[in-house]
Amino acid sequence: MSKDFNFDSIQIKIPKRSKDSHKGDFGRVLILGGSEGMGGAAILSSEACLYSGAGLVSMYTHPSNILASLSRNPEIMTLGIRKDFEIPENTDVILCGPGLTDNSWSRNIFEKTLAKKSINTIIFDAGAFNFFSIYEDMLEKLDSNIILTPHPGEASKLLDKPIDYVQSSRMISARTISARYKANVILKGKETVVYVRDNKHLTGRFVIDHESYGPQGAYICLEGGPELSTGGTGDVLAGVIAGLRAQKLSLAEACILSVAVHARAGEIFKNKIGEIGLNASSLILTIRDLINK
Repeated sequence: MSKDFNFDSIQIKIPKRSKDSHKGDFGRVLILGGSEGMGGAAILSSEACLYSGAGLVSMYTHPSNILASLSRNPEIMTLGIRKDFEIPENTDVILCGPGLTDNSWSRNIFEKTLAKKSINTIIFDAGAFNFFSIYEDMLEKLDSNIILTPHPGEASKLLDKPIDYVQSSRMISARTISARYKANVILKGKETVVYVRDNKHLTGRFVIDHESYGPQGAYICLEGGPELSTGGTGDVLAGVIAGLRAQKLSLAEACILSVAVHARAGEIFKNKIGEIGLNASSLILTIRDLINK
């Protein structure tokens, strides 16, 4: 069984901020991505994370991306890396994958992520999936809470099944990926599937259509259409998930609210302008407005 949702039907709120709070209270997020020539993906993710409310956002990326990142968002602490680097111990959430490619630089990023044992939550997106088949044994040993955000093509590779199979069996595909990698899965596309895995350690419930749910289960977003079918929108979604999770929303809440505000931002664009010509960065300010409602 699954539960349908959209932005209007959910009652999920970011915890209210106290008057004496500080930036460390709202989470430290590290974005790992942006190989040479692919910096835009990591920049979009980090900007979406920042505008979703994370207290501190860092981006470790290829040195060629530093100027673009700092020119656009000086608030994001950007470090250019070649090979050797350390992930800070106080990192709450890692987002690994935006702008990674199938090369040695990206593989080093992925290996460093797997080697870090103390991270509460790791989100794998986009280029990170290039390395899942190689490091499946190490992925199974991760103690972190894992969120995977594949689109149908990436899900096809994770399952070793045709894309047509994924699209015709979206719920089964999300559940199978979840079981294989002990992860929570957001299978993007028309009627995005959020699958929160059965985990006895998960706690917390939330409200959809005035009924209490969660945390485990399958949830389907009824909003979001072809206006979102453009490069970078998935990077924005991944950044929003990281930002909300850093602010201490539960895994289920962070995933569902992120998908809901992302889809609604697309709907707002479609209703105002149309289905054609959405650029991913234009979603970010709308998402911030929706989160603050």
